[in-house]
Formats: sequence, structure tokens, C-alpha cells
Amino acid sequence: MEELLKKAHIQDEQLKRLVTRLVSTNLGGLSEPCFVPSVKKDYYEFLHYAGLNDSDLRDFKKKIWSGRKEEKFAHLFKDNASSFYFFLMWYFLKKRDIQTATYLFIYFTIRQYSQQMDRYFTKFCNPQVFTYTLNSLTKTHLFAREKTIPSALYYLSIELMKRYSDKIKEFDLDGISSYFMETRHRVSQSLRSFASVYYKASEEGQSISAHDNQEDDENQYQVQDQEKANRIIERVAHLITVYQQIDEDVKEEARQISKINVGLATGLVSKLSNTRFSDNIRIILKLFFKDITSVKTICGKEYYSYVRQLMSIKRTTSKIYFKQQVSLLLDDVVKELGYKKQYSKLTSQTQFLIHLFLAYYITLILRKGMC
Repeated sequence: MEELLKKAHIQDEQLKRLVTRLVSTNLGGLSEPCFVPSVKKDYYEFLHYAGLNDSDLRDFKKKIWSGRKEEKFAHLFKDNASSFYFFLMWYFLKKRDIQTATYLFIYFTIRQYSQQMDRYFTKFCNPQVFTYTLNSLTKTHLFAREKTIPSALYYLSIELMKRYSDKIKEFDLDGISSYFMETRHRVSQSLRSFASVYYKASEEGQSISAHDNQEDDENQYQVQDQEKANRIIERVAHLITVYQQIDEDVKEEARQISKINVGLATGLVSKLSNTRFSDNIRIILKLFFKDITSVKTICGKEYYSYVRQLMSIKRTTSKIYFKQQVSLLLDDVVKELGYKKQYSKLTSQTQFLIHLFLAYYITLILRKGMC
């Protein structure tokens, strides 16, 4: 390890930005049916920012696995990239940079998923059958239990990181080998059972299009399809709080509608990227969906007036409602931002505009993903 580290000229910040971008992009892409992460070229970009080349990793790989049982496993021993990613995990764990190490664990799981997708979906993948399959899995299946594929891969990554980070930090080869094999096995197991349902559904000619074609000319949105709505909600909650994606375009649109200043808008969305707000966002989006009967309410021009209408309610018999939950979330986010004292001195109109910004930001992300 130390020998490879001496050869390396690691650019920490560039590597952090690279792995963060790749994880965010791929997790976002995995929300779409049939998406296969393209990871082969990433290896050389990682190498560049580590100041190493492929021959350095070939020598490193031979040295650490030589004489061990792993030499027999072609998928491990002949793969320079895997050993390189173990090295990067070790490096950032040693530096106590847990965030970057976490992203590397997630990236490694995504990479395994990509390889297994190539294995189980060697030919054409039908997006409609793929979506139908996701909705047909048993509740115990990893993809169903965690609601979406990106959420499942994230969950698996964190679970394995908890179990193996100490082994990798010590560069325990037995532990690293076990981590590799378990990651590969768990992803393969989930995709194998998924592919089995997919190909059976494909043979029977089933897909969500059979349900989608039942929509009328007004594109009636089937709110009663709770499973579909829940998947969308779960995806948005994870994008904001787990993957901590900040959509600059959405932020700017919400800011222009509400007329709040750039600094405050930036601060609010930054603090919103916290997993403790996941449930708040889920509740808000469920309430947003509650009375929608047409997809045009979300994707058409009436979306803007619909959100403002929800935020302008004066009286209601409902104990839980959209405006109320936005207000509760904003109160927590404002506290997190350290803005509570300044906020309390603002006029009621300005406070309303800040509420409006948060409501639009959350629902615009959902709108962008659906329309």
C-alpha cells in the first residue's frame, strides 16, 4: 500500500468532486428503467487524479493477490480497477474522510450493478416491461423493499460499508476479498431474481402500457396507483436528502417565483439536503398528490396556480395538510440554517414568500422528474 502511495500524486479535491458527480449522476439515471451505468472509462479518470497509470495498478494487483486463493478468481485478479478502488477506499478512510469513502463504496456497488446488468440483460431491455417488473416484485425483494433501484444500491452500500470499512482501513486482504465477493453476490442475486420476473413478464407480453393505455384524452392521472406514486415520492426524497442533489435550475425557478434573495435560497436548499428531513418531504409530496386528478395539474401551466392555491389555504378541516407541513419543515430548516432570529423579524408577506419558495422547490423537483 505504502509503495503505491509513494508513486501516487493524489489530488484529493478533484477525486472528491469526481466520485460525487459520478454517484449523483448514476443514481439519478438508475431511476429510469433499463438504465445501465457506463463505468469503464471512469477508471482512467480516477487514475488521472491519483497520478497513477494502469501499469502501476497491474503491478500493485499482482503483488497483493499473488499466492492467494483470489488468483483463481479471474473476475477479481484480472481486474486492475477493483484493486485500485480498494486502494482509494483505504486512502480516504485513513484520512478520516468518511463522506468521500462513502461515495466510493456506493460507486463500487453501482459498478457491480453495471457489470451484472450486462450479464443478465445482454440484449434489448424493454422499459415498459422493466417498470412492470419493478411493480410486480415481492415485498421482500431488495428493489421492492427499498422502493427504488438507486435506493436499494445505496442501502446495500451503506450496510456493507458498516461491516467492512475497518477491514479495508487496515487493508486486510481477507476482509477486502469478502467485501468484493459479497457485493458481487448480493447485486447478482437481486438482479438474477429481477431478470427472472422480467423475462417471464416479457414472454407473457405484460407491461405497464396495458394500464397506461386506459388513460382518457385528458390524461387522467391514476392517483389510486399508490405504488407508482410512492416510488416517485421516494425517488424525490432520496434525491434531495440522501444523494444531496441540489438542482440549480429548479432552485432558480423557485426563487424567481417567490422573489427571495439568492443567498437565502442557497442556504435553505443546502440545509434541506439532510436525511432527517426525508419523512417531511415524503409527507409534503403525498399531500401534494392527494387531490390531483389529472397529470396536467403537475405537467401543465396549472401546476403553478395549484401550488399557490395549496399555500394560500386559510381554513381547513384537515388535521394534516400541505401548507402546514411545508411550514413545519421550513421551521426546522430555518433553525438548521441559524436564521431563526432574522426570520422572526420579517414581515408576514416575506415569510409567506419563503414558504412559497420551499413548496415550489420540492414540487418542482418532482415535476421535473415526471414531465
